[in-house]
Amino acid sequence: MRHDRLLELIWQGDIQPASGPGAGRLQRGLSALLPLRTVYLSAASGVDRRCIKTDDVELLPELPLGDVLAEELSIDVPAGSFVVISDGALLDNLALEDELSYDLGVLVAEALLGVIRAGVFPCERETDALFAMAQSYHAMIDGSGFVHLGLKPSWFRVGLAAGLCTYWAGARTALSDTSGLFLRPDFLSCPKLHDYLRNLDSNFTAPNRVSAGLMLFTGGTCSYGAWLSKVEKAVTAELDAHLIRTCGNGRSQELRA
Repeated sequence: MRHDRLLELIWQGDIQPASGPGAGRLQRGLSALLPLRTVYLSAASGVDRRCIKTDDVELLPELPLGDVLAEELSIDVPAGSFVVISDGALLDNLALEDELSYDLGVLVAEALLGVIRAGVFPCERETDALFAMAQSYHAMIDGSGFVHLGLKPSWFRVGLAAGLCTYWAGARTALSDTSGLFLRPDFLSCPKLHDYLRNLDSNFTAPNRVSAGLMLFTGGTCSYGAWLSKVEKAVTAELDAHLIRTCGNGRSQELRA
């Protein structure tokens, strides 16, 4: 959503604090996946299902979203918050478990792309970092806690794929992607995707053995900046370990030869 359009919707009163039967389920699911201070909003129009913004995004020069929400809607928006905007129709009804799981996968993908766009990792490591983070969530969603929340792993993974394809395949939306690489829940293990990413980025090494715990952090809810720092530290350590394993395997093969 364009920033000027979002500002217009707020001024028109088409965006309000989230409510309805679906709001609680969305909040419980996303807070389990992303330990971030989050503000949830409902849009009467202008939103395709759901989207994420950060509170400091400027809707106009020197006019951040958080200040607009505080002024126009009297919402307390702590510094470093995520702002999730949902189509109000999705919140008025209890979403089916597969639909909610899909949407959460898309939102997590958006959050991971936000990490890349924030410049947390050097350019030569961005594809590996995004792949490793996605692998962690791909594994994490099988945890019993997420199953008890009613999330469907296969649908979450399809949503994750749909969100990532807009970046990796250069598609405006998942509907416009023609690569065929992001249609399956197990897309991250597909050799064709690995080949595609290697052609896209010669630095890509297809990190393997990434655990579900990579993107699970202690300390409870935190600001976006603090979360980015945790992500940078954990993922960098994982990529360094992957590099050591890869070099070690290569060295072992040389010795055996």
